Amino acid sequence: MVRNSRFCAIVVLLLLVMTSSNISAEDETNNWYIEGGNSVLMEQYTATWCDVCAEIDTWIGDFADNRGSRLVRIALHDPIADPLGNSISSERLSIHPDSMELAPSFWFDSNNEIKGFVDSVDLDRALLNSEGVRGSDTMISILGSESINGQSMDLKINLYDFEISNNSQVSIFLLAEMNIDKSQATNGITNHEDVSIGYVNMNLEMNFSVGDVSSETNFNTRFSNISMTRINEGFEINLDFFLENEDFEDLSIVVAHEKTIDGQRTTLGAVSLSLSEYENSNGISIFLPLLAISAVSSIILFKDRFL
Repeated sequence: MVRNSRFCAIVVLLLLVMTSSNISAEDETNNWYIEGGNSVLMEQYTATWCDVCAEIDTWIGDFADNRGSRLVRIALHDPIADPLGNSISSERLSIHPDSMELAPSFWFDSNNEIKGFVDSVDLDRALLNSEGVRGSDTMISILGSESINGQSMDLKINLYDFEISNNSQVSIFLLAEMNIDKSQATNGITNHEDVSIGYVNMNLEMNFSVGDVSSETNFNTRFSNISMTRINEGFEINLDFFLENEDFEDLSIVVAHEKTIDGQRTTLGAVSLSLSEYENSNGISIFLPLLAISAVSSIILFKDRFL
């Protein structure tokens, strides 16, 4: 009788562990995190009416993915005659003279411009050149926290270990994988990756004292509740965005530290956080319930030896 009671108590205890773990997991939200800064920022001017772009856009996403953290791609669609174009494209392209003269065009860290048809060798050469001239990389971390209702995300971004410059800014991009109707796809491509749908640019106020806060932006679309605080190590930026017609898994966040001197923009550091690849759910792993089930089954099968 005592053995049976002891056996039942062990089984009940394991089941309680399983149940309590699952309950606590349901109350927690999803977080995403990355830290880096050594990525080269590749901006591509493209368009849904461009036949040459259609040939490139079929492989350019894989090209960027295969370079890992070395490369971050941002697709800037024609803001005039493209359903995916917007004011972000106009803002980013405005720094380059005659930037909309030819699609496709590429810029690596806002330099090393390439226009027209390219292959992977051309882009790799430009990537290597940009890596070679980049100085010490600004370190950047991104922490994304999904809201309880799953309709928005809070972002905390830190910049530290960076080059001091009075003309530097932080640029934060929200990118999405987008699909358009066949009737809008003049060049036949309906699926487009890394499309810029949100962007904010803020000056890094180097004369700020620790604790000083600013919410002034040079350009902003899609982000809200923006604040930048000077901290001991550098700057902390807090902001959020709401989902519109997207899912988190189709989005990514890109943060770049840039400076502009005499109208020329250069990149000091960049990092990208994919909300599909780097999801770090605080929910319980399936491993623990399976382990508990296995333990219970073993106890039942070998209870005589166990007790």
